[in-house]
Amino acid sequence: MKRLLISLLLFIAACAPRGEITLITQPIQNGFLQQIYVATSREPINEPRRFSQFRSETVHFSRYDVSVPQMHSPGKIEWPKSTPNPLTDFITTQIANFTTAAGMIADTKKQPTKNPDEAVVFIHGYNNNFAEGIYRFAQMSKDLELEGTKYHYSWPSAGDARGYIYDRDSVLFARDGLETFLNDIAKTGAKDIFIVAHSIGSALTVETLRQMSIAGDATLKNKLRGVVLISPDIDVDVFVTQLSRINPLPQPFLIFASRKDLALRISSLLTGTRNRVGLLDNETKLARFKIDLIDVTNINDGGDMLNHSVAATSPTLLKLLGNTQRMREVFDPTREARKGANVVSLIIQTANDATQIIVNPLNAN
Repeated sequence: MKRLLISLLLFIAACAPRGEITLITQPIQNGFLQQIYVATSREPINEPRRFSQFRSETVHFSRYDVSVPQMHSPGKIEWPKSTPNPLTDFITTQIANFTTAAGMIADTKKQPTKNPDEAVVFIHGYNNNFAEGIYRFAQMSKDLELEGTKYHYSWPSAGDARGYIYDRDSVLFARDGLETFLNDIAKTGAKDIFIVAHSIGSALTVETLRQMSIAGDATLKNKLRGVVLISPDIDVDVFVTQLSRINPLPQPFLIFASRKDLALRISSLLTGTRNRVGLLDNETKLARFKIDLIDVTNINDGGDMLNHSVAATSPTLLKLLGNTQRMREVFDPTREARKGANVVSLIIQTANDATQIIVNPLNAN
């Protein structure tokens, strides 16, 4: 069974074409522009707009302006198949490179943003190349109607389904870079910082927050307003020790998980334990923490064969969440009437400080 599941993962990964940055500098009239500031601990390739899977001790800063096509379908990334078409494809329209974090900070003050007080930071997951992380965040930004300034931390994933161990080591390598990036974002004038992390990127996020808390980092206490972990690939016992050292624990702290997550099942086989946070196998161990466990096992209308990116690819969930304010309204445990009932049905269960929210389609029995 172990070999079968791993072979299935490799087969699915091999069938999927890899994303690449497509740059067209001519003006695009009908797209939805997403400006994303990027910090990366990847080694640059000779071509200035590309970064590799190799690790760099120097963090590089840039801004990618990505046009989401007018014919975009929620939850999907419309990669160019041959000749790029701005009406149907994701296109990068401009790349600005900064030699220092100060250059990036100065640029954020020049760019128009609906809500300059809010910053949203995305950390990609396992088996992502440089382009895929940026375009995934552009897709989520459009579908979630994010109004704040958008930031992406691109850590050196191998971008290969066979590179799981390399990615786990890269997570440890990338902690200091993410900590520095979060402190750089705090210097932009943003008052509220939200973090969204996927898969093993969640491990990077929580480990970084742990070390920031131990160091007494003021950014964690004064500006971090919420954390969202999507399909976190973290051992439950490790997660408990991490959360125990994060003080204060950002609120809200949301975890989207699925018992049908095939990628995490394979991760469990590789690590020798089923205790992955994103599988909800041992949620009782998390009962003492003020977190929301969002069970999306019964939701998958986004075509994700692995059930590993449901919160980012499901049109139903994207419609439910909408934006950070709506997310607070949907999952605020102090509210008697939760919004979003016209999209899904919610079953609320509490255990000590933790809340579990089971999300079902409206037509579920």
